[in-house]
Amino acid sequence: MESMLESSAPDNEIEPAVNPAKVVNDLFWLAEQCELRCIFEHALWANEQLNHLPQSHFSSPEVAQSSNWHYGEMNMKRRALIMFVRTLMTSKYYHRAKFFLSKSKESDCLEAFLYYYSWYLISIRDRFEGDAEDLETKEPSSDDNISELRSELETLKLNSPHLFDCFLNYLLGLVRLKCDANDMAIQAFSESTIVVGQHGNAFRVWLMDFMWLKIEKEVYSKTWLYNLFVAETMSRLLLFVCAIEAYTDVSKHLGASPYILCQIATAQSELQEHDGAISSFQKIRKSDPYRIEQMHFYSDSLYIRQNFTELALLAKWFFVSHKFNWETCCIVANYYSAKNIHEQAQEFLKRSIMLCPKNASLWVLLGHEYLETKNHQAATSSYKKATLIDKNCYRAWYGLGQLHEIMKQPSNALFYYKKAHKCRPDDSRMLIALGVMFSKLDRKSDAEKCFKKAFQIGDVEGNALIHLAKLYEDQNDKRNAAKAYEAYLTLYTEELVGDLSLIATSCRFLASYYLEQANLDTSYDYAQRCLDYDISKEEGYRILQLIKSKRKETQDKLAKGSYSSTPQTQCNSSSNYRTPSDAPRPIGGGDDSIQTPFTERKEVNLDANDDDMNTNSDDDDLEITF
Repeated sequence: MESMLESSAPDNEIEPAVNPAKVVNDLFWLAEQCELRCIFEHALWANEQLNHLPQSHFSSPEVAQSSNWHYGEMNMKRRALIMFVRTLMTSKYYHRAKFFLSKSKESDCLEAFLYYYSWYLISIRDRFEGDAEDLETKEPSSDDNISELRSELETLKLNSPHLFDCFLNYLLGLVRLKCDANDMAIQAFSESTIVVGQHGNAFRVWLMDFMWLKIEKEVYSKTWLYNLFVAETMSRLLLFVCAIEAYTDVSKHLGASPYILCQIATAQSELQEHDGAISSFQKIRKSDPYRIEQMHFYSDSLYIRQNFTELALLAKWFFVSHKFNWETCCIVANYYSAKNIHEQAQEFLKRSIMLCPKNASLWVLLGHEYLETKNHQAATSSYKKATLIDKNCYRAWYGLGQLHEIMKQPSNALFYYKKAHKCRPDDSRMLIALGVMFSKLDRKSDAEKCFKKAFQIGDVEGNALIHLAKLYEDQNDKRNAAKAYEAYLTLYTEELVGDLSLIATSCRFLASYYLEQANLDTSYDYAQRCLDYDISKEEGYRILQLIKSKRKETQDKLAKGSYSSTPQTQCNSSSNYRTPSDAPRPIGGGDDSIQTPFTERKEVNLDANDDDMNTNSDDDDLEITF
């Protein structure tokens, strides 16, 4: 990733086609407008990008010198009200802010937005705090407050359309989205972009909250913010490879911003490229050690790579500096989970949810922790809450599938795994889970297609071939099972495999298979490898004894045949066969020595023309859908 950014944006230079002054002006406009309206998340983002822009961006004469700050245009009484309300909202006194704005909510766009935005924040906080307080609730709590807010906003739009600037349209879109009125939300967001396009094309106002918007590419594609929109959208659509490429392109305009580096590292973590993600996050922490945004992904990668020392240091660092941030609670929960203190991990995840209730991944992690303590009812509730927050949360669907698989309900597990696969059709883990359930339901053909497809698209966990081989074993198709096991041993070494029992199982089967095929040399090789693993050592010794016995029988037959032949016959046939002294010896030396382990792997033919292992069946050319 570092080389990518370095090659794409050397010395924080930008492409000549992009005007640096335009980048600066857009960011200043967005920062000031969002801060004025207490949209602090977007204001923080814009200010961070400004802070990390190279000095050359600000030297252009086209950079606006005057501020867009609206206080200068207000009379003193109105200014006092706005400053007071903003202070209340900054302190999270949303009810008080709403009360003091109630008399002037229709006087201007700014007052209208602040009034309805404080109402929106009240509704969101109340909804998710209620959910977090009662984790056992199976049904989502009714929210009449957000419905009432939507009704009043839509009435206001009919009666006073002049109040709906880009920000109030944006808020209307958010409210409709919370009410599951997606089509109407699209309309509101579209109107927001039409207006915001006249004020610097500041896509950041809405792109973080809605991604299905149809953009007129020919109008916006030449702006740097359109590239940012593409990157954010690719990430939201779980197209992380495309997202990394898009963020790398954005870095040409913003430089090596910590935000861009974090987004790329997060995408690497989602792609299970945890070593690369850890390296990227370590680089970020050197330049911005107190940045906590997305550091929970860093803790996830450390947890998966079992780097518990670094995870403990990370948890301690942020527990001191950001004790009451939801990211810190999540990191500490990962730390306790790594130590198998799952009850404590659950408590910290509950705190994290209270602080950030609309984060679906936190509910998923809580479900995982409940699963560890066999609290299946609470786990089900947590997973389902995650799906209510984000219906495309594949981890929640996958967790529900795992839960029902543990409960020996393969049909229900298959249903949820299909949901997960729909969210991540190119994720090998979803396909393997489907294949396992198909196999348990005796749908062998569907299972075979899933395992082959998982191998084709890139096996994240490296076990698709193992599952395929075991499927062939169950069908007594030993020839194809052997090919699958050999392919696995060819592709994966001990350094790449976390579970060495998979290698042991493969060697044990292949040693037995080639013994049955009377291919003693190959069987000997795999039997020798069996001796390296405890679970296959006994079987390896047994097969080696059988090989020794069979070779001795063969040598006795050859010797007996040579004594019964006439000298003339022996002379004439000496070039046609080899005596025991000429016969090739096993790798380990003579019959009585078993010394050298198998050091060379057999090359496995994975040619697509091989009919037995050809993964391109008529059905495989089609996308696996259900």
